[in-house]
Amino acid sequence: MKYNPYSVSRFSTYENCPKKFKLFYIDKIKIDGEPRLALERGSFAHFCLENNFNYDIPYELNNVFNTEEKDKVIEMLKKFEKSELGIYIKDLIQVATLEEDFAFNNKLELVGFKDKNAWMRGSADVYYVFKEDKTKGIIIDYKTGKDKSKDENFGTLQATVYAIYMFLKFPKLLNVKASFVFIEHCTKKDIYFDRENFNSYIKEVFEKTIKIEKDKYFNESVSELCPYCDYNGTEYCSAYNDNIKKTEQVLSSKISLDF
Repeated sequence: MKYNPYSVSRFSTYENCPKKFKLFYIDKIKIDGEPRLALERGSFAHFCLENNFNYDIPYELNNVFNTEEKDKVIEMLKKFEKSELGIYIKDLIQVATLEEDFAFNNKLELVGFKDKNAWMRGSADVYYVFKEDKTKGIIIDYKTGKDKSKDENFGTLQATVYAIYMFLKFPKLLNVKASFVFIEHCTKKDIYFDRENFNSYIKEVFEKTIKIEKDKYFNESVSELCPYCDYNGTEYCSAYNDNIKKTEQVLSSKISLDF
């Protein structure tokens, strides 16, 4: 493989804009952007949850994520903590494994997270193999922001990678439930996997890998995400700005015709 290690976020970057994938992961051109509130809120929420709903632990603030924003997240987490789902999570994290990075290679062997031969990398917020039935396991990812628990397409690839990891780590597992917990809304989405379909899960991830490995051009892609891209407006990417100029020209011509 040329561009490993892969991850769900890398696949997502490629699907949104192949050129951004090339700039960031292949050319390794890094641009320091401003802190983003959504990411800061999510990071702090995860930090509190991995520390057993502890809201008093030190956390570095900045011009975007200030005391006011921190208090908003704490208020949200306290609401979640009192919900039925929050109570379940609070009980589960007493016995589960929390915040574990993982990686596996293309021989389907678990390797160190920084292993240069890693094919896939990921990070699990919570995972647990049930003591009463060691053929069943659960792996959880916390989400902040919009409630996508009813979105049929949301999280399918991430859940698949999670399931592969669980099946590799625990050979006796027959069934895995991957859960996305939407903290702000006290909702969750469950996706179920079984070992007998393991090869199909591998094939799905492998095909996405091959698509990137065979790409010779890594073309720019213009989308609604462009305004949030660190490369937008720089010498490295012109697609979005060119598209804006064309739109302005069209609008200008229409206005002149009206007069």
